[in-house]
Amino acid sequence: MQHELKNNIVKHGDFDMIERKDSLDDDLFIFDNLDGISVSKSPIKLENPMFAVCVNGSAHMQVNLNDYNIPKDCLVTLMPDHILHDYSNSDDFKGLFLGVSNTFAEEMVPDIHSVLPVIMNFRESPVVQLTEEESKSIQEAHKLLWKVIRKPNSPYKKKIAHAMMQALLYEALDVYKSRYNFNITKRSRNEEIFYNFFTLVERDFKIDRSVLYYADKLCITPKHLSAVVKAVSGHTAGDWIDKYVVLAAKVMLRSSSYTIQEISSDLNFSNQSFFGKYFKQHVGMSPSDFRLQDV
Repeated sequence: MQHELKNNIVKHGDFDMIERKDSLDDDLFIFDNLDGISVSKSPIKLENPMFAVCVNGSAHMQVNLNDYNIPKDCLVTLMPDHILHDYSNSDDFKGLFLGVSNTFAEEMVPDIHSVLPVIMNFRESPVVQLTEEESKSIQEAHKLLWKVIRKPNSPYKKKIAHAMMQALLYEALDVYKSRYNFNITKRSRNEEIFYNFFTLVERDFKIDRSVLYYADKLCITPKHLSAVVKAVSGHTAGDWIDKYVVLAAKVMLRSSSYTIQEISSDLNFSNQSFFGKYFKQHVGMSPSDFRLQDV
């Protein structure tokens, strides 16, 4: 659908008011300022990968309810299902931005499982400080990519942009690998099961919260799934499911536009009372108390 990516990237404000921006077949958006965009205080669930570098000033945001300060020369990598909340920036802020469609992203890393440890860290640590040299390298690549996108009448423009985005992504992966010392090797069978489980939970946590549901989807027993998930991640399958449910509940509770009954229904609880007991068990307070605490 035309403009689907644009609408997913910018939930609030008018993207067309940005003076300096370009796109490529609704698969890639590139820009270097947020002029004209009014970022809401309400939570925004991202649907597509986004990459940004702060090149001047600073910014602040919450991602999945964690606070991040973003000074100069910071790389921000936002993944699908990241929840962005409470964004602000200094008056002298300047950044470089890229947004890609999920299809375009999958094409860039056809064997995404091979870099699973780093991709997982994108989700847990979306902000990383760059060296001055790393920052300059990414800025130069961003400038060159933009030049390619603006090139008229080029039959190979999309292929060139695809290759350049792939190079940029691997450069970001290299930065994360150097910071967190991951060993990137061919995926094991257990890692493949865990990745498939993780992907299913992201998609279906509102549909079903039982380990049995996900085990059936993966055609393995719940006992085997639990053992594999624990061995690979250090957390149980139930922990991962609960993590997504609780995070979604917390974000919606922080938005006054949702009633507790609406949240309960959206997360597929049989009734508000059951949701309240579940939330208190995992958070230590009732949904209403959690909402008041944030005021």
